[in-house]
Amino acid sequence: MSQPIALYVHWPFCEVKCPYCDFNSHVTESIDHAAWQSSLLKELSYYAAETAGRAVASLYFGGGTPSLMRAHTVAAIIDAAADLWGFTSNPEITLEANPSSTEAGLFKDYYNAGVNRASLGIQSLKNTSLAYLGRRHNVDEAKHALNTAATIFDRISFDMIYGLPKQSPSAWGKELEEALEFTQDHLSVYQLTIEPGTAFFKKKTKAADEILAADLFTLTRKLLRKAGLPAYEVSNHARIGSESRHNLSCWQGGDYIGIGPGAHGRLTRGGKFIATHQIHNPNRWLEHVA
Repeated sequence: MSQPIALYVHWPFCEVKCPYCDFNSHVTESIDHAAWQSSLLKELSYYAAETAGRAVASLYFGGGTPSLMRAHTVAAIIDAAADLWGFTSNPEITLEANPSSTEAGLFKDYYNAGVNRASLGIQSLKNTSLAYLGRRHNVDEAKHALNTAATIFDRISFDMIYGLPKQSPSAWGKELEEALEFTQDHLSVYQLTIEPGTAFFKKKTKAADEILAADLFTLTRKLLRKAGLPAYEVSNHARIGSESRHNLSCWQGGDYIGIGPGAHGRLTRGGKFIATHQIHNPNRWLEHVA
């Protein structure tokens, strides 16, 4: 029997570009949702023909901000995956979302569309840090979104960022312990890195120096391991058996299909790995797929 496959769908749009972000994300005044749904479904059909006979074990909506997608588009993609490939038993279907009140109000719609796992971009539980990171939500909205998601989705994860300038280990430790109060079985914790091309890079913004960053990294590993969430790759932590299937597929060399602008994938053909990388620019991708 053929090995299951993972599926990644990239939604490239955001309401605002965060100053630290170097992902393929774009701010636009208007989105032709019908055209995007049509093209994403068309690309799904193409890859389904290339990978016939393989069931989907995980489907991951990343971005950008996938919670800006219409719920019926999410449902159409999930339904298409079921029709084109079929799912393994109990598939993991994840959607990334921001914790703003507007997007939290759509959580039930995404669940009804078939999403069973949410990954929330919390980033910090301090308003000063959220402002520094250019986030549009505040701590109260973050906590409300976490509580709301926990009542709707089967599983939730969320992101935190550390390594801000002059962030002390004691302050980060307290913030991380507070985050653990909302953690279920998975937590993503990223060290702030100033990437070329970002607003932080252009402004010559500094992150924590290497010595402080190393101390914060060590503290993060220690606290999360003690809390029962050991690291299973560089930035992701989970209770044993609750690791993200999408992450594991990427890190362990499994096959995964990348759909949407800039999406990466990896497929086995003739006993060899073939890396794929979609057209990066959203408009060019849309034109070519159409």
